Amino acid sequence: MTAEKNILFDLVIVGAQKSYTTSLKMYLGEHPDIITHPQQEMAYFTDEKEYAKGFDKALQHYFKGLDKKDGEKLVAKNAIMYTYEGAIKRLQEHNPQCKIVLSLRNPVDRAYSAYLMEYNYADMGFPFERIMDVAAKADSTYWPYNLFIDAGNYAKYLKMIYRYFPKEQVRVVLCDEIKADPVKVCREIFTWLGVDDAFVPEIKVHNPTVKAGPKVYARLAVRLLKKSPFLRKMAGLIIPSHYNYKVGDFVKNLNKTNRKYDAMNPATRVELIGYYSSANKELEELTGKNVTVLWSK
Repeated sequence: MTAEKNILFDLVIVGAQKSYTTSLKMYLGEHPDIITHPQQEMAYFTDEKEYAKGFDKALQHYFKGLDKKDGEKLVAKNAIMYTYEGAIKRLQEHNPQCKIVLSLRNPVDRAYSAYLMEYNYADMGFPFERIMDVAAKADSTYWPYNLFIDAGNYAKYLKMIYRYFPKEQVRVVLCDEIKADPVKVCREIFTWLGVDDAFVPEIKVHNPTVKAGPKVYARLAVRLLKKSPFLRKMAGLIIPSHYNYKVGDFVKNLNKTNRKYDAMNPATRVELIGYYSSANKELEELTGKNVTVLWSK
C-alpha cells in the first residue's frame, strides 16, 4: 500500500508534552483535507518494536482503512518525540520534506503539569517541592529528570531538530498563542500545509490535567494498562488492536474528576524560573519569540 501510493507524513507535531499538542492535533484533524490518527499519540518513530514492524503496520494500526486522496495531508502527533534524536532522524529518513510543529509552554508550568499527570496514575517518590533536587542531580538515567526537567530545555532540542530539518520546515508555536487565538494558529498551519485556510475548527480543550480520584483506582488503571499482560491480552481478544486506545482512555477517564490541583508553591516556581532563564533566552534568540518576558512570571 505504501509503495503503491507513496504515503508519507506531511506534518508531525513532535511536542512538547502538556503543551496543547492534543488539542492542536484535534483542531487540525477536523479539516476535511487533513487525516490524523484517533489515538492521542503516534509512537511509530519512538517505539523500537513498532518501528521494527515497518511503516505499513503503523498505518494499519493508526490509520485503519486509510484511503488518502490527492491533496489530502497526513498529520501525526507524538508529544515527546522532540526529545528523541533517533526518532527525529527516522522521521527525516521517512520524509525529508515533512513539516514539523513544536508547541511550547512555559517550561515551569509544563513541568508541574507533567508531574501531576504522572502523579494521577503512579506513586511519585517525591513531592513537587523537591523538584530542584532532581534538577540539580541532572541524572539522565532518571526518568523524572528527563520528563519533568530536561524536556523543558527547549533550545537544546530545537537545535537538534534543525540538524535534520531546515528552519523553513519547522514551526514553533507557543501555548499562549494557541490559547489567545487558536483559529489564527490553525489557519496559519493550514496555509503552510497548502489546504483551504478558510476552514474553522471547533475549539475546546482536549486532555486537560485534572485531579484523579482515589489512588486505588489509579493503581487499577496502571495495572490494567502497564502491568498485566493477561489483561492486555484479554482486551486484545475482545477489541481489535486499532481500538485498544479506547480501553486505555476509558479506564483513565473513570478516575478523573472535575477538581483542579492547587497552584505550584510560589518558592518552587521562583526557583524553576531561575533554572530555565538561560535556556529561555537561547530559545528566544533561535525563534524571535519573546519568551524571556512571557515566561518570567
